[in-house]
Formats: sequence, structure tokens, C-alpha cells
Amino acid sequence: MTNAKEASVEFSVQYHDGYFEVQTFGDAEVGKFRDILEALVTHEKWKPGTSFLINHTELNSAPLTTDDMRDIVGHNAQYSGKVGKSKCAHLVARNLEFGMARMWEILVENKWDVSEKLFKSRAEAIAWLSTY
Repeated sequence: MTNAKEASVEFSVQYHDGYFEVQTFGDAEVGKFRDILEALVTHEKWKPGTSFLINHTELNSAPLTTDDMRDIVGHNAQYSGKVGKSKCAHLVARNLEFGMARMWEILVENKWDVSEKLFKSRAEAIAWLSTY
């Protein structure tokens, strides 16, 4: 497990049977999303094309602006080759994070080869990641 605890966002990266889970905590910060991608693709078990769950149920995305979302998409584009043709499930608990994740999905379209889907149910997110 990789843990990062700096500034306002904390996150962990764990490998489960066939997929990774990134858990975020605290107030969202643009640079941390780059750190998350770096931790994911440098994990010893990472291979391009591996599915991953981004668990934002403990994240507060209120500090993010539209420009911040564009910057985050820029990070996604930079890591596209290392991520590969993966599946990414976003798990959120609140409507604010749901809306921010939808904005991200629209902005990231055609910026990387990842299939994304947004969920409020962990079981549904994991089931989707498991289908081919």
C-alpha cells in the first residue's frame, strides 16, 4: 500500500484481486491528482490496462474550480500512455463530487484511452470493473 499525506489531500493506493483502489480524503487539491496518478502507475503491481477504482467518498471537492478541473485533465493526458486502455470507476457519496466527476468525464474525453463510469454504489463500481 502506498500512502501520501501532504497538504490537504491524503490518499492511499491498494491492489485488490485484479484492480487497484485509490482512496482520497480531505480537501481536493490539483497537484494531488498528479501525485495519485504517479503513485498508481509506479506501484509494483501496476500494468497499463489495469482497472482502477477512485474512491472519493471521503473527498471534499468544493475547493476545485473549472480551471483546476482542466489542469487535472492535463495530468490525465500526460499519464495516458502509462495508464493504457483501462477502466476507471469513480465512487462518490455526495452530489457535489458527482457533479465534479461528471465535469471531469466530459473534459477528459479523447484525452486518454480510459473508459470511465461514475457510481454511488461500491458494489456496482466493483462489478463494472470486473466485466470485460
